[in-house]
Amino acid sequence: MQIVIICGGEGKRLGEISKNIPKGLIIINKKPFMEYLINSLIPFKPNNIHFCLGKFSEQYLEFLSTIKIGINYTYSIEDSKSLLGTGGAIKNSLSYLQNQFIVQYGDTILDLDYKELFDIHKNFKKDMTMTISSSKLTYETPNLICKRNKDNLLDCVYDKKLYKNNGNYIDYGALVFNKKVFQADLPDKFDLSLVQSYLSKGGNAFFYEIKKRYIEIGTEYSLKNAKKFLKNV
Repeated sequence: MQIVIICGGEGKRLGEISKNIPKGLIIINKKPFMEYLINSLIPFKPNNIHFCLGKFSEQYLEFLSTIKIGINYTYSIEDSKSLLGTGGAIKNSLSYLQNQFIVQYGDTILDLDYKELFDIHKNFKKDMTMTISSSKLTYETPNLICKRNKDNLLDCVYDKKLYKNNGNYIDYGALVFNKKVFQADLPDKFDLSLVQSYLSKGGNAFFYEIKKRYIEIGTEYSLKNAKKFLKNV
């Protein structure tokens, strides 16, 4: 089981806080946020963690050289002056990726069983499995509309623009992909939402509901909350 962490963005929503440091290396209670994130993954025994790096890549490489992960890791780097977007970052990493892999963002800590998620993806044989959560559990803007089918499974369509006002679910933050998705004819620079949208609209996605909250540091407000949640970790 391989986990891919996207952590090469600019962190614009944090303003001055992330002007000279990437979000993932912001110190929370004396430890970089990325250390908490990695520690949350270790219990699930991934055979590889791949880091998609971009801006501040040198700081991440220094961090990785000093921390004892205990798991094989790899990394790919995109030009910090011409970032490729979240989807482009994955395409840029193809030579390092296994046939199936989990993707998550480097500014979130998720409360889920990664092994169970990976097994579900393999069982349902879709090109994408998306973790989702009811919009009632978060202050984030909805980006999916979902309903139960006759088998009591969720049928969903993802579109972060179309459903921001009338959606009822949100992308929880972990996705499983088949590598062939990114070997298709895709631009070099694109947002991951492009793939999420067309796979969900084409019926080639399974949706795995999580009923727990996550920790994220994308905004000053969420960073403040993260410091409280991680106080005793």
